[in-house]
Amino acid sequence: MKKNSTVYFAKNMADVLYQLKTTSGLRICGAGTLDNSLPDIVLFIRNINDFKIIDRRERYVEFGSAVTLSQLLELGHNRLPSVFFEALSQTAIPSVRNVATVGGNICAAGIKRTLFAPLLALDARLELKSQTEAKILSMSQFDQVPPGFMLTRIRVPLDEWDVAVFRRVGPVYAIDESSASYTFLASTQKGLLSVLRIAFCGAVRFRSRDLENMFAGTKLPLSDKDIQNMLEAASRIFTESVNREQNGSVPVSEVLRDIIKIRFLNLLKYSFEQLT
Repeated sequence: MKKNSTVYFAKNMADVLYQLKTTSGLRICGAGTLDNSLPDIVLFIRNINDFKIIDRRERYVEFGSAVTLSQLLELGHNRLPSVFFEALSQTAIPSVRNVATVGGNICAAGIKRTLFAPLLALDARLELKSQTEAKILSMSQFDQVPPGFMLTRIRVPLDEWDVAVFRRVGPVYAIDESSASYTFLASTQKGLLSVLRIAFCGAVRFRSRDLENMFAGTKLPLSDKDIQNMLEAASRIFTESVNREQNGSVPVSEVLRDIIKIRFLNLLKYSFEQLT
């Protein structure tokens, strides 16, 4: 801990919103598992019941930003989207999952952590609040929490998918510039690929609705030629996206971009092969 760190512990939502409005440079933390040292001014919210609620309905599961990874895993594989369950189980070691929060994972600065890609592909929705305003954002609109706001809830749809693939690449139980998570979701109908979601997040963040829409309506099963054509289109759009936006605040060298692209295409090829 920094010697000059100022630490607050909020008792309720009103405490949090008051501190957000009145304390400049405040950073909100659930358990502080992502950093070796605390920021200059930090507010812990892990003891606030409003942020620890889990509400599972027929069409979605909604939970507070301070719900731990272990608490969600306790729901069981059949009560969460499979790719989200797999991502939770591959994040950190069990002792860390007991205290690490979903909010902390997706709000981490820099490299996108393990849960970002599955939540992005699943079209999760986020509730953010300030003292005067509440807003709902889709994961596709979210990069970081705006100043004066805090992440309060996450809602994850419980749609059914014919093919669902999650993979994590990079060091086991650690995060560096080579780390990334990948999610592929596909629904089929009457011999056609009807809905497709693809997300890849780490040092770069990628999801392209243009790419997904381009492949929707493709006849199944996919042939080798179909897969090759789809990979060529994906390669072009992935390169354009990374080069255009530089995808966040993480500097990405040309060499790293090439490595990331190869990994993405290999994962995509494997996923398409599940539709042959």
